[in-house]
Amino acid sequence: MDWLRRRGRAPEGLVGARPEPPPPAAKPGTERASPGVAALFDGVSQDRTHAVLDLGPASESSLYVYGRFAKKVRFADLLTAASEGGWPKALNDLPAQPELPYNLIFAWDILDRITPEERRRLVARVAQVSAPDARLFVGVDISGTPTAQPLKYTLLDVDRLRYEPTGPARPSRPPLLPAEVEKLLAPFQVVRAFTLKGGLREYFAVRR
Repeated sequence: MDWLRRRGRAPEGLVGARPEPPPPAAKPGTERASPGVAALFDGVSQDRTHAVLDLGPASESSLYVYGRFAKKVRFADLLTAASEGGWPKALNDLPAQPELPYNLIFAWDILDRITPEERRRLVARVAQVSAPDARLFVGVDISGTPTAQPLKYTLLDVDRLRYEPTGPARPSRPPLLPAEVEKLLAPFQVVRAFTLKGGLREYFAVRR
């Protein structure tokens, strides 16, 4: 992670200095507004006292956005970890932080890419390592297309993201209905949901 080495102070748990704004060079993928991400950050203080858990791979741009809010940032890259060591180990390796539990959690589209049993175990583990008032972002594909490409998500700002394909298209799982998502995410409670063009639905949930 050489790109994390900067002068200054970085969120704890990361090598290097506080991240600089990412360079303006062109990036692949598609950019769009994200009302679900905006809802999650709404009202969150930029005092750098929070802890972020991102279940996707590391991203310099996302780190820059998180660094405005967080003291600690963890990129779990959970699907890669599961492919290498198995799902139970990947979940167990999500570290608990009793002194500063995660209170800003980004699950992206992971629910679309795992089995129903893996979904249940994932939410249970996230609840174990999260703060009592933790905020959670989840995206769900509701297009109903027979195949879908795995995507990597990167934050560009508190209300905007970029996603890009990371592999070949795979058979889609049946779309999760809103009632299913609400039940699955407990003890997180869905506060707002947004249906976007292209068959995407974003959920903002808070642990109660």
